[in-house]
This record gives sequence, C-alpha cells and structure tokens, in this order.
Amino acid sequence: MATARDVAERAGTSTAVVSYVFNNGPRPVSAETRRRVLEAAAELEYRPNILARALSAGRTYSLGLLIPQIRNPYFATLAEHLENYARQHDHLLLIGDSAGDPEQESAHIGSFIERKVDGVVLVSLLVAPAIQRFATAGVPVVALHPVPDGVTVSTLSIDYVAGAEASADHLLSHGYRTLGVVTGPEDSPGTAEHRRGIERALKAHPQASARYVAAPVSRFAARDAVRPWFAQKRPPRAIYCSTDEQAFGVLFAAWEAGLQVPDDVAVMGFDGTSECTVTIPPLASVRQPIEKTARQAVELLLDRTNPPAARHVLDYELVPSTSCGCTESE
Repeated sequence: MATARDVAERAGTSTAVVSYVFNNGPRPVSAETRRRVLEAAAELEYRPNILARALSAGRTYSLGLLIPQIRNPYFATLAEHLENYARQHDHLLLIGDSAGDPEQESAHIGSFIERKVDGVVLVSLLVAPAIQRFATAGVPVVALHPVPDGVTVSTLSIDYVAGAEASADHLLSHGYRTLGVVTGPEDSPGTAEHRRGIERALKAHPQASARYVAAPVSRFAARDAVRPWFAQKRPPRAIYCSTDEQAFGVLFAAWEAGLQVPDDVAVMGFDGTSECTVTIPPLASVRQPIEKTARQAVELLLDRTNPPAARHVLDYELVPSTSCGCTESE
C-alpha cells in the first residue's frame, strides 16, 4: 500500500506538502505542485488515512442529513444530490430517517453528535430542541425549512408563503371557487407558512373559500384524509397539497372515488419532483431547486465563515400541468 512518503518521492516534494494538498492546508500549495502530488497519488493509488486526517484536522469528514421520511421522493432526491456534493468535498454523508417519530429523530441527533459530524442538513420534527442540542454540541446546522422566531440557525429554503400563494392563485384563476388544502401536521415546519400563503390568495379571490385538513406527510395519509371530501355531493373543486407526496395520494383518492382530474377536481402539489411527470395525469407543482439546495447546504456547512443565523432564500418555479387544468400549450 502506497504511503505519503511514496507520493512525495514521486512528486519530488516533501510529505508535509502532500499533507497540505490532501488537507487543503494549513499552508498554501502552488497549482503546479498540487497537480504533481495528485498525479503521483493517482498513479500509486494512494488513499490518505481518514482517521489520521480527522485527528490532525479536528474534523471527521462526515456530514449528517436528518429527514422525516426517506421514501418521500423529495428527500430521496435531496439525499442523492447531497451525497454527490459531500463526496466532491471528500466527506461521507450519514442519513438519519426519523420515519415521522420524534423519539427516533432524537436518537439520530444523539448519534450525529456522538460521531462528531462536521455539520447537519436538517429537516426536523422537533426543530427548536433539535437545533439547541446541535448548538450545545457545537455542530453547525443548515435547516431546509422555516424556524421559529428566536431560533439561531442558518436556513436555506424557498419562500413557502409566496409559493403557496402563487399556487392557490393559479388554481383560483382557473375559476375554481372551492379549495381543499392538505397540509402536514399542524405543528410541523412550513405548515403555518402554507396556510398563510393560501389565505393571502383568498383575499384576492373573495368569492372563493377553502377548507383545510392536516395529515402526516405520506400519500397514504393524504388519501385517507381526503376520502371524506370525495364522498360528499360537492367536494372541493381543487385540491392544494403542501407536498408532492401528499398529492400522489390525492390523485389516487380521486380515481378511487370515480372523479376525473382535472374535470371534476384539480390537484396541485408542492416540491416539483421528477415523479410529477409520470403520474396520471401529470401533476402540477411548485418546483424547488433541489440540486442547488444540496450544493449550497454543503458549501454553507463547510464554510466556517458562514454567519450562524443567515437566511438564504432560493427561487422556486410554478409548473402548471394537466392536473390543474392547464393544457400543454399553456
């Protein structure tokens, strides 16, 4: 097995310089010397000792991702992109799936802290307690959702209020007058923002009304939540869902009830995952920049100059489709 000394001899430099190259410091290395070292390492199939690097640099070269449901296509896609960008920075991504269980989330938090991860990308059920535990342990966090006032942590997300308002306005602009709104649990991150956006849209359409139902973020829970609506003589003319995952369940419930989408009921999701293009009919949604979110999250966590409570707002895109009543030409 090749050693740092072997690489140094082939590159015509010192073992200290080899260390600077693979640890990105603490001293600068010229571009030409860095190239020689990396070429020599590739030729010799040299791999630095991760444990030694961690002890030397005071880092573990690992990042944590804490999410409520890995089966949700949004989180699966997010994890895929985070894995790619973490690897580009020579970091390993550890995934904690809370499965919607606060106790399981708490256990994952403890595991990340014990393993001294270099940072955590957070989509939390507990929010304030989770952030406080990480802060106490000195673990940097980037939350991908709104956080309560007074919570000091960096956030990276779209404007949920504006996205929800744009979605509801789009549905109501089709002439639909009754709106069903499916959100996550009342106390989950983002739920209040979705509701606030819907209420803003309703102010611009005073002839319209909305009814709300809160449900766990799963297609099965959303299906069960809207079944009573679809059993009524006059169900809501359009359904807005706070996630694509929930919208998939609503599409099934509409089919189950013998309703045509969008002729009998229009449906709008939120996240813009690739699965929206293969539902029947294709699902309208608010597309979040998932890959950009992953890239910036990794950069923020590894940038030690990042302010501890920076609010980073990303752009979103309203993507009309058949399910909301739009045609391909629109």
